[in-house]
Amino acid sequence: LAFNLCHLQRFTDAWSIPLPGGRKASFEDGILRIQLEDVNNLPTVPPLGTKMDPKVESSIQVLDTGTSKGYGTFCVATLESRAFLGFYEGTLRSTIDDLENTEYIMSIEGGAKYLDGFERAQDRTTFSPVHLNHADKESPQCNCLRVLCDDVKNVAFFTSRQIEVGEELCFDYGNNYWIGREQEKI
Repeated sequence: LAFNLCHLQRFTDAWSIPLPGGRKASFEDGILRIQLEDVNNLPTVPPLGTKMDPKVESSIQVLDTGTSKGYGTFCVATLESRAFLGFYEGTLRSTIDDLENTEYIMSIEGGAKYLDGFERAQDRTTFSPVHLNHADKESPQCNCLRVLCDDVKNVAFFTSRQIEVGEELCFDYGNNYWIGREQEKI
């Protein structure tokens, strides 16, 4: 890389450098972020507060999976690839140590903060990305993707391919989610 980290005058300086393939590395507020995916291949995140298209919203239902996964999100009308599914809804937390339930935790800011979606997940009458279950990234069941927003405090969700009627919508929770709960992995 043409950028030399030794040139930083203080380790607290904020910086961002481009990496090959449209990726980037940045450091801000004590958090190092390395973008692993090419941003040119990711959907464009709409402005914060943007609601899901009513046609998309009416194509999704939260239902009991009938398995150990509990409730999940199912497609009741075909969804196109890259359909915006909304932002992860939750209370911003700086620690999860004091939480009784960590099933609906979304790590943000490199794991320095969390979105706690537990309360939102209790309302199953309308879909929210908090209702999405896990599927390993390599499996065909992984049909949604999350995109960390530039403000790093919000996470947008999209379909990664066309989803047919009856399919469950799932995304990969990531390896860190399963640390300490390996026996629960579904």
